[in-house]
Amino acid sequence: MLMGSIARRYARALFSLAVEQGRVEPWNDALQVLKNAVEGSPDLRDVLSNPVYSKEQRRAIVEKLASALKLEREPANLLFLLGDRNRLAYLAAVVDTFRALADQHLGRLRARVTSAVPLDAQAAQSIADRLSQATKATVLLDRAVDPALLGGVVAQVGSLVYDGSLRTQLEDLRKTLKQ
Repeated sequence: MLMGSIARRYARALFSLAVEQGRVEPWNDALQVLKNAVEGSPDLRDVLSNPVYSKEQRRAIVEKLASALKLEREPANLLFLLGDRNRLAYLAAVVDTFRALADQHLGRLRARVTSAVPLDAQAAQSIADRLSQATKATVLLDRAVDPALLGGVVAQVGSLVYDGSLRTQLEDLRKTLKQ
């Protein structure tokens, strides 16, 4: 609970700056790259969140990271602020909250689409278009693969789930035959 509250506070502050400066989309993209870089490196995660490292050591790493990722001043300042306050462990939650605020601001919804095999670009776009029509919003897909589905797709938009998987259809058929 506390982590979510702290993350929302930082994300909202950065988001209001992004709206003021018209930089919502670029900062969202930059923050996603930053999050992926941190999550992709266990050593970097350790340095950023481990209290064994001094504030100066973390600041030096953060400066190099911001420079390497070519972060704009404000997102880089967020990184420094989190580092100075020993809150770099909150970075992923801040980025996720910023992304949700950006999506809401830009009229987008995120949908998680799980398929038995990887979807090609055309199939993914077709699913996104259909979900956009159903929700009356621009839908961005986060794709996943689960061979247990056997075939078809399961799409989740918020709390709404569209299940067109072969596994579910077979399960429904089994239940019908048992009656």
